[in-house]
Amino acid sequence: MSAKIDEAARNLIEQHGIRAAYFSVERLNESIDRRDQIGRDFWAQVVHAIHEHQRMVKEHKARSGRRAKTRLRDNF
Repeated sequence: MSAKIDEAARNLIEQHGIRAAYFSVERLNESIDRRDQIGRDFWAQVVHAIHEHQRMVKEHKARSGRRAKTRLRDNF
């Protein structure tokens, strides 16, 4: 993934939180409507990067939760 795509995805996540993917899909649809292939490809990659980031965050939280439960169980 290019640095430009990753930076755009991270900025949108900071600005829009969980709605970042929706915002990016709107831009993707606009570029499709304009028949802007370069814009379409860019926004499609941004949407993918946002979903990938959100998946990684979700997995990290799940692993952290399991570790916390294990620590609590081991302490009793």
